[in-house]
Amino acid sequence: MNRMKFLLAIIAIALSGGLLCAQEPPLPAKTETPIPSPGPAGTRPQLNIPDIPIEPPTLVPSSSATPPAKAKAAAALSELDAVFQRSPLAAAAEEQRLHLEWRQLQNRTAHDPEVVAAKEAVGKARTDVEKRKLLRAYYTIYYAHMEALADTPEVKNYLNSQKAAALNGLAQPKVRPTPTPRPTPAP
Repeated sequence: MNRMKFLLAIIAIALSGGLLCAQEPPLPAKTETPIPSPGPAGTRPQLNIPDIPIEPPTLVPSSSATPPAKAKAAAALSELDAVFQRSPLAAAAEEQRLHLEWRQLQNRTAHDPEVVAAKEAVGKARTDVEKRKLLRAYYTIYYAHMEALADTPEVKNYLNSQKAAALNGLAQPKVRPTPTPRPTPAP
């Protein structure tokens, strides 16, 4: 029972304290800005306001103007096309298109018996060095099959860059560097 009275007292204090703390401070009093008094003997101060033309400029050109030549319009359109081809948005769209084609080629070659056998051999490797060696062979076979199915040189270049990235991920030069062959002296 004492606990209940204690809890009710805490709740009452918390509620009354919350109401007291929730009051906003009073707003500042309105202050008036002083109006500048006119200069000596009622003269007005000089303002630097530009002259505004009475007639607004026309937005529609007059019909007497000669229309631009079609060659100029075609050149302007080709220039615009060239600008949009080089834009970052167009480059991102091209990258996405190539990535989509790469994924489709991956799906088509994933179940090829030679690729599946190479992937299973990777799983049977006993050492890390052997596994990296088998992974290099797997990626070489895998990307060779995809390149055989690729239609355009753009896709083939994209495949080569993806293959290079996959093979570079296998390199561990700080763990076990591969020795570089020494040049043989010329006789």
